Amino acid sequence: MLAVRWLTAVTTLLVLLQAAMIGQALYLGEMSLLALHGWLGSGSFLLAVVLTGAAFLAVQRGELPRRVVIHGVIVVLLMVTQLGLGYMGRRGGWPAAVHIPNGVVIASLLSALLATTFVAPRAGAARS
Repeated sequence: MLAVRWLTAVTTLLVLLQAAMIGQALYLGEMSLLALHGWLGSGSFLLAVVLTGAAFLAVQRGELPRRVVIHGVIVVLLMVTQLGLGYMGRRGGWPAAVHIPNGVVIASLLSALLATTFVAPRAGAARS
């Protein structure tokens, strides 16, 4: 469970860092941050895949509820969509417009997942 908590925390922070970077790029003119925003997006996706695998193992051990894996899978699917929207939205338009709220949904789900790791009962306590 501790691995899932840390992976979720790091992934959440990377997603929030991406939002800050794109804001600086678009509104402060620091366009050099665009490439880093994309690289962090790819890294966040890889972390989400690892996170979902770790969550699956934690559920198998009885440390976390099954909904954690469902959250993880949804986050991975949304991140695949996010990567596609990011590449398609380089010229603006509809993909770029959907890219922003999708990122908000991803950050929200990751925050909910992180909260779940703190409130989920421990395996020993749940079986007692």
